[in-house]
Amino acid sequence: MGKKLSMLFCALLACALVVCLARPLGVEAASKAKLNATKKTLYLGEKFQLELEGAKGTVKWSTSKKKVATVADGTVTTVKTGKATIKAKDTGSGKTYKCKITVKKNSLSDKKISLKAGESIGLTLKGNTPAEWISSDDSVAIVNNGTVTALKKGKATITAKVGSKKYTCKVTVTENKEANDEPVELVLWCLGGDDGQPSHSYVQAIEDLKISHPNVTVKVETFETEAYKIKIRTAMENDELPDIFFTWSCSFLGNFVNAGKVYCLDDILSKYIKSGDITKAMLENTTYDKKRYGIPLTMNVVVLYANMDLLKQAGYSEVPKTINELMACCDKLLENGITPFGCSEEAWCISEYLETIIEKNIGADALNDIFAGKASFNNEGIAESVEIFRNMIEKGYFGSSSFYKNNDEILNGFMNNEYAFYMNGSWNCGAFAFDPEFSKNIAIAELPVINSKNSKLGELIGGPSETLAVAASSKNPDIAAEYAVALGKLISKYGYLEGAGLPSWKIGYDDSEVNELTRQVSKLCANAKAYVLFGDTVLSGEETDIYLEHLIKIAYGEIDGKTFIAALGKALR
Repeated sequence: MGKKLSMLFCALLACALVVCLARPLGVEAASKAKLNATKKTLYLGEKFQLELEGAKGTVKWSTSKKKVATVADGTVTTVKTGKATIKAKDTGSGKTYKCKITVKKNSLSDKKISLKAGESIGLTLKGNTPAEWISSDDSVAIVNNGTVTALKKGKATITAKVGSKKYTCKVTVTENKEANDEPVELVLWCLGGDDGQPSHSYVQAIEDLKISHPNVTVKVETFETEAYKIKIRTAMENDELPDIFFTWSCSFLGNFVNAGKVYCLDDILSKYIKSGDITKAMLENTTYDKKRYGIPLTMNVVVLYANMDLLKQAGYSEVPKTINELMACCDKLLENGITPFGCSEEAWCISEYLETIIEKNIGADALNDIFAGKASFNNEGIAESVEIFRNMIEKGYFGSSSFYKNNDEILNGFMNNEYAFYMNGSWNCGAFAFDPEFSKNIAIAELPVINSKNSKLGELIGGPSETLAVAASSKNPDIAAEYAVALGKLISKYGYLEGAGLPSWKIGYDDSEVNELTRQVSKLCANAKAYVLFGDTVLSGEETDIYLEHLIKIAYGEIDGKTFIAALGKALR
């Protein structure tokens, strides 16, 4: 009898193991739902997006004190100082999750400051609340998005106005005997549009700085992207760099830094970090040996654009939240004669898909280490990710001709309802916004997590890459550095307001007119947990060519995952 019981126990144990191992390889494991925050301090006028990750059903939101904070679809809006508890009830499981909210009064980072004429300092209104900034005497000191610039000896009051509330800082300006009022001309190199002109964000930023930097004139020279890459490298080798130049971060700028061609910006940027105008995280891609050499402009991330009209035809009212649900949705789309994804034959477009799949499988930290050369490409998780991508191609998720078209054709196809999904950069939001009828049916999401043991929602491909730098050979490096940082901050602002990218600098201005899709991406980034910069930006020139060449081979079915990791593991760092 004992032997029979023992055999029965073994059989049951074996069945249990089969059930446990039956889940598909590389897909998200079942996990408990959880709020992205259980405790949060906010300031008056501030909003915060709560999300219940892993919810089994719809989420019902409520607040314990509407007079302190309200909540709608997870968006918490502060009303007055005090404490409140936000509740999220998962109708699928019946469980309720709580987040304790503390609302505090706004205040300026400084109530009294002293500056020498020509100096600048950033004021911060706690809570990241957009404010109207006013100077009582523009002849003494001016203020732009919280950055106070002293002009001449005297006193002025800087006011940050939020609705009917006002917060003030008294400024005393003294003479700067060391100041140089001699006219200075700075040469700036940047990318130009099809018309050969710099973007509007550059033009407007330079115009704004005529007030705070009256002795500085800027000569702007623009270039087409590929020609510029050659031009700037040649200029570096021949010591012919301009005073200020556009560059890309990571290894591209790193080569200039290693050659001793770039001016260190630690002293000036430390003031903006202290004021809260920019975070250290935004400067990581331009930091080398713990010293900062670049000024981030706008940034972009890869997002999943979904055409909700097409999804509804397949029976979906929202973007699938798990990888299994997404694949099932793609199958349903095919059944309805709809191509799920559009991706061009261009390697950088292929990377938008594959890098995102890899990140959602092995995690942001692991992928960052690989791109930085701290770990090998010979990684089984990457091989598995390649196979997931290849399987999507083989199942027809990209149609029969997708990889034989350029990105403009794919983009136009998405806008003409040929594809249900398009995974690409957030810079497309501005273009989509020009067609209100189309954009209103587009939802912004991120690719669901594939392996929850390694990755999590909020890990995004992208980040600050476009950068300004100052040449060490500039005849006026201090002036060029001061000007370049002020310029970069304004370019970040105007680029964001135009829908050309997301701001790397703090938003201290009214952004209510920004198109809805860009605002959705900003909301996504507000809850981001990690960024992995685009591989073709992080890797060096020769490494990038090898990397992109192998991405194309994957798309055309010429290599599999194991061949990919073996080749790159051998060829790259």
